[in-house]
Amino acid sequence: MSYINKHLARTLEQQHKRSVKGLFLKIQDLNNECTLLRKRLEPHIDISTYNDAVAYVDQFVSHTSILNLKFITNTQNLEVVVLHALLLEHILQNETAHTFDYEKQLLQGYIQEILALNDHASTLFTNHNEKMLHYIHSQTV
Repeated sequence: MSYINKHLARTLEQQHKRSVKGLFLKIQDLNNECTLLRKRLEPHIDISTYNDAVAYVDQFVSHTSILNLKFITNTQNLEVVVLHALLLEHILQNETAHTFDYEKQLLQGYIQEILALNDHASTLFTNHNEKMLHYIHSQTV
């Protein structure tokens, strides 16, 4: 009986490790998709007009900027991918010079995937959205 319990515990632990690893890889994929989307937008926008939003996001990115995302601790971080999506949403909401309908659809899909990762993602998204808008407003006043 003891062997069965040890085997079951080991199997459950291995399943959990695969699940966690899969979550981190999904976060990394979403961060890569957000980076590609941002690079697609950059030729059509003036990114310097969003310095306040970038500065807010950069507070939560370790040792680099969201505009030059490096290090596995950033690319596999749930908070960073949430902030990356919020930055892109902010840019797309404020751009009027060019229509970005396709990019908006892509971003909405990414946001839905991010929110589906776990329950904490939606809380992070809501909290950071409010804090980012407050930060941007306080910088312009």
